[in-house]
Amino acid sequence: MRRTRVVIQSRLTSSRLPGKALLTLAGLPLVELVARRASRNGHEVVVATSEEPYDARIAEHLRSVGVPMMRGPLDDVLGRFVAATSDLAPGDRVVRLTGDNPVADADLVDELLAAMDVSGHTYGRVDIDRVPEGLGAEAFSVEALRAAAATATAAYDREHVTPWLRRELGELLFVPAGLDVDPRRFRCTVDVLADYVRVADLFAPHPDPVGVPWRTLVKELGARLGDGAPYLPLRHPSGAGPSAVVLGLDRLSGADGAMLRRVMQTAADLGVSHVDTGAAGVGGQALFRVGTEPALVQRFSPMTRIRPDQVPGVDHAMQLAFAGLGRRWCDIVVLDELPDPADGGAAWRYLLARRRAAEVGRIGVRVSAPEQLSGALALPELGYLELSVPAQAVPWWADGPAAAAVADAAAGHPGLVVAAHADVAGDGRSALRMLSLPWVTTAVLTPADERELQRTARLQTGS
Repeated sequence: MRRTRVVIQSRLTSSRLPGKALLTLAGLPLVELVARRASRNGHEVVVATSEEPYDARIAEHLRSVGVPMMRGPLDDVLGRFVAATSDLAPGDRVVRLTGDNPVADADLVDELLAAMDVSGHTYGRVDIDRVPEGLGAEAFSVEALRAAAATATAAYDREHVTPWLRRELGELLFVPAGLDVDPRRFRCTVDVLADYVRVADLFAPHPDPVGVPWRTLVKELGARLGDGAPYLPLRHPSGAGPSAVVLGLDRLSGADGAMLRRVMQTAADLGVSHVDTGAAGVGGQALFRVGTEPALVQRFSPMTRIRPDQVPGVDHAMQLAFAGLGRRWCDIVVLDELPDPADGGAAWRYLLARRRAAEVGRIGVRVSAPEQLSGALALPELGYLELSVPAQAVPWWADGPAAAAVADAAAGHPGLVVAAHADVAGDGRSALRMLSLPWVTTAVLTPADERELQRTARLQTGS
């Protein structure tokens, strides 16, 4: 008979919630609960952790409770999966789960495998764009896994296990029957501290946390969400750019440290990935560091702005920004206006040099009028196009001729992030109309406190 083995990847070095694999949830360490729920129907289960010294804690605990485990390279997770299935035949199957998703269980695994049997696909996964985050599961043949390991050389492919399989084999995108939910309202993974509290509360009433079906837990989670609850998560579904909301610090410059940290924690709970620190060298970078140290420092990526008229002082401004951030890296750097052709585009050339030196990720420009679009789109290696959208200009950008121009630009530049710098004054609804447009992927919001951030985030997602 064809065998199926569930391999659960787990490590202690989570950047957003360190040590979460061994946090107690329903009376069990998280990684043990995930393993026991996955093996409930008799599936073979192996936890694949790393060879790093700190992951000895995971290995020793699992040995003590009789859960099969193995250890392998920290960054070559694909190699870990191959080692964890080395005794299986090529036609056997592997199911990939992660150790921070305790709601997923053996029933979900069985449903995915049954759908693959019907479809004939070699690779299938739960469609995470249509189900709550935390129900991710992937299945594939041992033969395909070994082919990926023999062929894939990119670090990204090795770390994330399945990108090669998806590219080469195609995929079955599986949505469990009868799951009529809005996935933005649900979050049942354990990624940040608020997730742990939410999921711990979800399991608390159940005397048998291993046996409670995943559908029961999702139904109960939905019943707990009131109309005022923010949609979760806000991450951009493609994973290729910033989350749907970027937190701007402009209106928080006078906030005390406690307020700043509350806003940052709220942003982390909402799934915000990037923080706009404002103009380089004017203090916003230090605010970012104060607000995110120490627990959230790895949760956010910084975004910094510079003015073209700072040339030849752009380098000085960026050095100040790096010093304020406490790191020589900025994920997005934006020119606040088009570079002046009179100086030969020196500011843009400087950004290109920083990007090629791996000190900057995306480089971009902010525009305030449609006639500026052609100049912006002509900039080489443009990765971020930001539209200045005061409330009174929304109809002009959303419904006027500019809309078609930006839509064409987005279609003609794969990977380009199109952002709206939204005015959240008043109720925010006018400016946030922009975000219903398919070519706008990100909003830069500048709330005065954590409550305003939650409110505008709800508007952004349409709740």
